[in-house]
This record gives sequence, C-alpha cells and structure tokens, in this order.
Amino acid sequence: MSISQHRPTASSPRKHRLRTLLLILALLIAVVACLVGFMVLVPPSQYTPLPDQPTSQVTLMALGDQGSGDLRQWRVSQAMEQVAENEGGLNMVLLLGDNFYGKALQGIRDPAWQLKFERVYHGRWLGHVPFYAVLGNHDYPDSAAVELDYGRRGAGSGRWQMPAPYYVRDFGDVGGRPLLRAVFLDSSEDSAGRLRQADFLQAAFARPGPAPVWRMVVAHHAIRSGGGRHGDDLKRLAQLLPAMQRSGVDIYLSGHEHNQEVIVRPGEPAWLVSGGGGQTLDELNAGVAEQGTLFAAEQHGFARLAFTSGGLQVAYYDDKGAVEQRFSWARSCSGTAQACLQRDGMLQAATNIATGR
Repeated sequence: MSISQHRPTASSPRKHRLRTLLLILALLIAVVACLVGFMVLVPPSQYTPLPDQPTSQVTLMALGDQGSGDLRQWRVSQAMEQVAENEGGLNMVLLLGDNFYGKALQGIRDPAWQLKFERVYHGRWLGHVPFYAVLGNHDYPDSAAVELDYGRRGAGSGRWQMPAPYYVRDFGDVGGRPLLRAVFLDSSEDSAGRLRQADFLQAAFARPGPAPVWRMVVAHHAIRSGGGRHGDDLKRLAQLLPAMQRSGVDIYLSGHEHNQEVIVRPGEPAWLVSGGGGQTLDELNAGVAEQGTLFAAEQHGFARLAFTSGGLQVAYYDDKGAVEQRFSWARSCSGTAQACLQRDGMLQAATNIATGR
C-alpha cells in the first residue's frame, strides 16, 4: 500500500470546521429560542413598590412612541435605568402613547406584552415603579381595548396603569396639598370626544379641596411642534388650550412627534414633546428655533421631570443616558412657561434618595 493512500484529503479540515460552526450556530439558536420562550411564556412576577420614597418630591420619566420592540426601545430603556441609578431614583414612568406598533394585541396574554413592555423595562428602578400610560393613534382600534383590560385587571407585573381612556391622578403631598395633579387624556378620540375631555380636564383641576402645586396634562398628540411630519395641531389646540388656560395648566406633555422638543408661547403651558422612545425618528423643521422652541433634537431618548414645592427640573436624555439639555422652573415665578421655564446648563439633578444610599 502506498503512502498516498493514508494521506487525509484537503477537504477534511474544511468539513470539520463547517461541522463545528454549524454546531455552534445550532447551540446559539437553541439558546435564543429558550430565552425568547422564557420571556414570552413565563409571566413576570408582581412588582413590589420601592420603599421610603419621599412624598415631597415626585420624579418621573416620560417617553412616547416606544412600542417598536426593537433594539432602539431596549437601548432607551437601559439608558432610563442608568439615569435613575445615577441621578437619584424614580417614582414612575409615563408612556405617552403608540405603545404597540405592528400587529394589534390579541389579548392580555399576547407575547407583545413581554417583548414590548414587561421585559423591556426592568432593573432596580424600572422594575419597581408604576407606568402610567395613555393611548396613541397606533394603539387604535384593536389594541386600545386590550391595553385598558390589561390595566384594569392588574395583569402581568401590575405596573401597567390605564384605568380608563382618560383619567386623573394626584402625586406627592406638600402640607396636605397634592404636589402634582396630572390629567391623562385620550387625544385620539374624535372631535366630540375631545370636547368632552376638555370639560373633564377643567373639572379635574377645579376639584374641591387644596389646589395642587403643579398642574400637568398628558396626552399622545403634540399640539405645538416644530416637527416636519406633523407641526402644530390647530384642531386640538382650539379644543383643549382654552380649558388648559382656564385651569392654569403648567405643562402639556406628549409624544407623536418622534423627537424631543420644548416649546413656549405667550400665555400657554410649556409644550414638552418626548417621542423618541423607540420608533424611527421624525425630522425637525428648518428654523424651528424662531417659533418659541427652547430645545429640539432629532434623537431617541426620554425626558425626566422632578417636581418639588419649590420648583421643577426638566432634563432630556439621549439613548445612551447622556443629558442633552436641562431646564428649571421656580414655583415662585408668577408668570407662565414663557417667562418661568429657563435653560440651566449646570443644574444638578434633583434626587429622590439620600446621598450614599
């Protein structure tokens, strides 16, 4: 027998490497399938609220148009957890609508609950605070009913708060006064429905008892905006602004425009847009700074608002957790947002927790 008959063929090492790569790929696919299966099939445990949160300050994060389920949404979530840890805690998150893009939710056990909400927002802070949500146009028609059902049943982790299409909540306490009263609206309703909500808004802020220190309206649709996709919403402006002015509303907080904006106009509330939660971004109009805009960024990220009896701090962050712009509003300022909301480049973030905790 000749020596050449025992020599391995040149293709043998290649075949071995290919088999090894295929085995590794199969193992990776199995691991990913197990992780996805766990996320979808295993329900999250009920959340436990954070203890020892002071009532004299309310700190929240706000973002809209987040429900893509893709990497952008996860990056923003990680940045939120990082900022909560680094800058002193968190009481709640506000979801500003368009909570679920794509296929409509099929029920409270739809896998999208895990992939676009429950498993996305997790950690020491995000995993232990309530998420107050409003409906957006992409939540209609079918997902809206499921989102309401999920909130009313306390399904999943119990963090999803949506008791009705529109509702009101008080947060914090200062000498028996609510620190913040927030009215959550369904801006996707038709014209008649929005007019009913204008009446609801006024009634909420005219309730008997001590008046709130701060007054905020939360909805999906941006009413003032420098976004090139939508711009000012004149119909909703005419329907809702008079009620907000009569009620002394300080802030209108929304998404819909997939960017970040702060706009002030004479005699109007501060228009805060935080629509960079996870969907593709919208461009801004050229010359937007000439329209009363204090800040505008075509950027994924979120806003952080910290309320005390002495003032309000507003900060916008990108999807890496880096601060883009800070603002302050002293409660002693007697004017509206145009006079009182000020840029503050060096302001230290207000904290909910004691130093060293």
